[in-house]
Amino acid sequence: MRNRRIELLLMGVVTAAALLAGCSDSKDAAAPAAQPPVAAAPEPASTGATPAAAPGDKRVIDQLFSLETVGMNLAYVEKIAGPAMRSEFHRHQFRSDGCEVTLLTDDADKVVNGVEVAIAPSCNLSLAPLLGGFAGEPPITLNELTFGRYEQMLGGGYYADCLSLCGNAADPVVYLHAEGSRAMHLMEFMVQAPMVSGPVLNATSQWRDAMIKAESEDYVLDTRFNCDPQRFRSVIATGLAAVKPMAFTFGRDLGFPPGECR
Repeated sequence: MRNRRIELLLMGVVTAAALLAGCSDSKDAAAPAAQPPVAAAPEPASTGATPAAAPGDKRVIDQLFSLETVGMNLAYVEKIAGPAMRSEFHRHQFRSDGCEVTLLTDDADKVVNGVEVAIAPSCNLSLAPLLGGFAGEPPITLNELTFGRYEQMLGGGYYADCLSLCGNAADPVVYLHAEGSRAMHLMEFMVQAPMVSGPVLNATSQWRDAMIKAESEDYVLDTRFNCDPQRFRSVIATGLAAVKPMAFTFGRDLGFPPGECR
């Protein structure tokens, strides 16, 4: 009898152990397996490139190369283009979109009177926004411009800082200056080139010699040729017809002191 009790007790212990083991296995099976932490996606490497502008956005140079720029406050323009790189003698230099731009201001350096753009391969702007139909079809670009083609579009007169005994302070420059129509808001336009070498120097030398022969050396020294830019026009126009200018300017009050006119 005693042995029977011991046997029943042992059977109860074994049964209880089995039940406990089954409950433990059931809980382990129901619990979800622990997942390893998910690694964060790496940040894209920076390329250093400027974000692309939205399709409707205008480039800074396109905003500056506009007739509307003339008459604007310089402070307002600087909000568009940023501060000028250099400012001296009422000339404020900017660089934008491959173009070198100089804004010409009034004596107080407050209002923009003119916009000058250096002609270079990196800055091949269309003249259509300024000249409309006068720019041709397809519109001529700055890099296609010559003195001859400019004259065909706008006409104008030839001027120069100096043609004789000019000194070394700065390279003398020859200009072709014209006044636009009412459709162009009576704006003035101008192309220019320094008289330093090559066909420009040859053309201006012939221009000077023709004046001296017809008038005198004093006529040239006193720059009286600026008083009547049409008089010797054929000489200089022929010499510069195929020459590419170095800069294109538009604005107001771009004329030149006439010299000692009499």
